[in-house]
Amino acid sequence: MDIAKKLLDDGKPREALERLKTLLPNVDAENQWRVHELIGACFHDLADADGAAQAYFNAAYADKYLRSQRAHYSNYLFALHYLPQLDASTLTNELAVYTFLYHDAEPLPAAEHLAEKISVAFLAPSFCDSSAARFYEALLTDYDRDRFNVTAWSLSSEEDAFTRKIRRNVDGYFDISETSFEEAAEQIRDAGTDILIDLGGHTEGGMTLQIAAYKPARVQLCGIGYFDSTGLEAIDYFIGDDFLTAGDTTFAEKIFPLANAFAFRPNARMIRERQARRPFPHKNFTFGCLNNFMKLSDVYLAAVKKILDAVPDARIIFRDTTPLASRQRALIERLESFGLERFEVRRGSDDFFTDYAEVDLILDAFPYPGGMMTALALYMSVPVLNLRGGLASWRTGADILHIADVGELITGDADAYVEKAVELATNRGRLAALTAKINLDKLTDTKAFVEDFYRRLEAI
Repeated sequence: MDIAKKLLDDGKPREALERLKTLLPNVDAENQWRVHELIGACFHDLADADGAAQAYFNAAYADKYLRSQRAHYSNYLFALHYLPQLDASTLTNELAVYTFLYHDAEPLPAAEHLAEKISVAFLAPSFCDSSAARFYEALLTDYDRDRFNVTAWSLSSEEDAFTRKIRRNVDGYFDISETSFEEAAEQIRDAGTDILIDLGGHTEGGMTLQIAAYKPARVQLCGIGYFDSTGLEAIDYFIGDDFLTAGDTTFAEKIFPLANAFAFRPNARMIRERQARRPFPHKNFTFGCLNNFMKLSDVYLAAVKKILDAVPDARIIFRDTTPLASRQRALIERLESFGLERFEVRRGSDDFFTDYAEVDLILDAFPYPGGMMTALALYMSVPVLNLRGGLASWRTGADILHIADVGELITGDADAYVEKAVELATNRGRLAALTAKINLDKLTDTKAFVEDFYRRLEAI
């Protein structure tokens, strides 16, 4: 395994994967899950969502320790959302398995709380700046301090400027990175917490859920940082709205219905980049996809090929969210196997903001769309074409477009997606009209979002 790890660290996931496959038949039962976990890391570095999902499932099946089994299964549930073959019944069944992993979990005895203010605790894998932070920052900085006591609980000791901003604004900040899940839950309960907001869900191996499972607060919600049902009985509500969660039957939680489930707050870098943005002169129409390459499903790439075939002078830029050369090479090979031409594949970089000056229309990935990347593109005045799915996780991008009053950019199936992309690429006037309709005031209205959120917390 050490050789495979070294190959992976050296940016050679294919070689590491072959090494691990030869090890697997002979490895002892105690270490099988470790091999599967490394196989999942290889597939991640190759942007292979199917392989990663299967590897995480295998790791959960092979592991005999409940805590790490839950973590593997959280990774599996997260990875499932990349796959077009996922449907509501399959997701419901897989969430039921996750629920079973907590069949012997005992909630903590409730603590009496008689404080005048409602105590709200936000729990996250970390409070460093991230995609999710662009949607929850205002909840921790702009709340009514006369009515609420707000604390932040971090499972990471890592800090950045955003962390320090949160520390300055909340009533209490707690680093629980070296604390057991049960002890962390006891601390949250003993702090007099009325309401717990889990911002992590099944991200980062579902660490936050392993704390929430002890039910440290009277009422517990999940959302904003995670996009779908958790399957955990200890979570009472999922944070949604009438558009995001409409018709989704997979939720074990009740829906916490906001007027809008999202309000985007750009950070200082984004504000500077928007102010400095200058369109890059280019003759040919340029599509863009600035999403995690794991989101680029075969059905999505098939649609992209149809679009480029129908607009022969157009090109597309793909930009990953990681700087890995292995993922760049893997995507180029996939695109060539699809017969795609006129594309450019770029690694993840802090300089991705320059892409917005080159791109005329973002072709959002499906079934798993962009969230923050959709909001950021709109903020940078670049329209985003979306295919709305049936699950809440597949409606995030559509919900953001809906909030920004550009529902015309939402399509219902792959054929309509291709047709709309071709229409907008060949009708610049129509595209300009839609761009002008983007309602940034509504999308970035964090004041209304915070007031609505805390008013509804008070009601429950």
